[in-house]
Amino acid sequence: MGQKTPSAKPYISVCIIDDNKSYSNSLKIILEQDNRIRIHSEYSTGYSFIDSLKSPFQPDVCLIDVILNDLSGIECAKRVKEKHPDIHIVVMTSYPDAKNFAAARDLGADYIEKGPRAEAFLNKIITTAVASKTERLISLQMDDYLKFEHLDLISELEKAKNRLSLLTESQLSALKLRISGKSEKEIAEILKVNPGTAHTHVWRALEKLQLPDLLHYLFGHSKNE
Repeated sequence: MGQKTPSAKPYISVCIIDDNKSYSNSLKIILEQDNRIRIHSEYSTGYSFIDSLKSPFQPDVCLIDVILNDLSGIECAKRVKEKHPDIHIVVMTSYPDAKNFAAARDLGADYIEKGPRAEAFLNKIITTAVASKTERLISLQMDDYLKFEHLDLISELEKAKNRLSLLTESQLSALKLRISGKSEKEIAEILKVNPGTAHTHVWRALEKLQLPDLLHYLFGHSKNE
């Protein structure tokens, strides 16, 4: 009782908190092209948005600029999460930095760099976050490998992690030992099996996990070089 169930709604309610009216309008136009998303309201200050949460309405997602006229976007996000932990937060910034990245991570919020690349993918970030209740931390400048076109890699890794439950105890133990740098001979000695069995445990564990091919992402999805 009392828990929000965004997936049961016909749309995702989104609020935009940004003192740049022009940017808010551009985001609104982009997001409303997705019929799963509805912009409920826009706010130019953090306090006006926080005050609005006293009403029965609560958005599913709020997009908060990291710099507002009255308080920082991180502080606004913190106050929202304290009162309404189910609201998914996306912190937006023109200038990514380590301090705000870490603060967003601690809040379980998304962290994205403003710009055409982010905006083109923002609807997927919003809908995925609401559907799966997982947060993604994304800064194009801070980690060059974590590009928006690689969000599907993150999703594949999450699926692989969920498949860990499919491994037998022996397969999981063998895989952990292999990851720690043990040879198959050493694994066999530790698990008290022959090397062939140790090899089979590792091989079957990897087969069950269905790990994505990292070379596919390093060299591009559609390049045939």
